[in-house]
Amino acid sequence: MSSTVARAQRRMLEEVRTSVVSPSVAGPTVCWSDRLAAARPEEFDELFSTAVTGDFGTVAGLHQMLETASEWCRAHGARGSAAELDVLAGRLADLGEELHLVREGMSHEIRSGSQRAAAAAAARASPVASARGARVGPTEAPAPPPPAPVRSLPCSR
Repeated sequence: MSSTVARAQRRMLEEVRTSVVSPSVAGPTVCWSDRLAAARPEEFDELFSTAVTGDFGTVAGLHQMLETASEWCRAHGARGSAAELDVLAGRLADLGEELHLVREGMSHEIRSGSQRAAAAAAARASPVASARGARVGPTEAPAPPPPAPVRSLPCSR
């Protein structure tokens, strides 16, 4: 791959990594990392889905860019680079599928955690729970979270 193509790819990857244009806002650039870091639990799943795995998310945008670059290289006689870009686009598609599975598991964990937090808050507010809390003696520990599902990573090509 030529150094010009490599530099252009690094620049594009950096731009995609740090921000993308939000499909819901005409024009402004949104820094998804900042938005994810500041998200409340009830909005994180949808925000992650939009930013990463959605139709206009970073994975889809980078995949489209790789396909476009591959087509351009093919049209301009750089068939080796086109083939390399095709392989990367395929690996990115696999990564997108894996990220979608991670998002599904994350969504379940977030919902479970929110339900546990709501139940704990309700128990603290309950007069029975308050009276029980005043007792001296062992207390009940919250149940540990369920283990994360095990997923195999896609094989590289």
